[in-house]
Amino acid sequence: MMIEEIGRVERVEAGYIWVSPMSSGGACGSCKSSNSCSTSLVATLFKGKATKTVRVGNTINAKMNDTVVLGLHPQGLLLGSAIIYLLPIVSLFVFAVLGQQFWGEATSIVMGFLGIMIGLLISKKIAQSTRMKVQLEVISLRIGSASDSIEFSNKSQNKML
Repeated sequence: MMIEEIGRVERVEAGYIWVSPMSSGGACGSCKSSNSCSTSLVATLFKGKATKTVRVGNTINAKMNDTVVLGLHPQGLLLGSAIIYLLPIVSLFVFAVLGQQFWGEATSIVMGFLGIMIGLLISKKIAQSTRMKVQLEVISLRIGSASDSIEFSNKSQNKML
């Protein structure tokens, strides 16, 4: 299962399409499980950013102004979030505890600050790595419309129940 978002093709060039995400807040707003749904989360991330475009491989032969469904693997999003958020926090606590154990409270504060900085630098390096970029890559799933995606989502939710 993938996290999906609907977008409009803004530009086509050499095997790639530039897609501007469309707001799907209307469908998510009326859904009972929007508070726990990952699609709702992605919709809120894209909300108000309709002018932002994403470069995606054109594996579906989309044309200019086509409506396409984009996908993102949830495991990649979860791993990326863990690296970006948890690594600096864990680093902060580890360095602060080491500072407290060996030198005292004032050093613990400085070590905690140093720890979060090191954690941020490491998470930035990991996020910029090719392997992470592949896991966080948005892919084009199919050409379709907003109503196609809503129907697909309703069918998959009915199967889960």
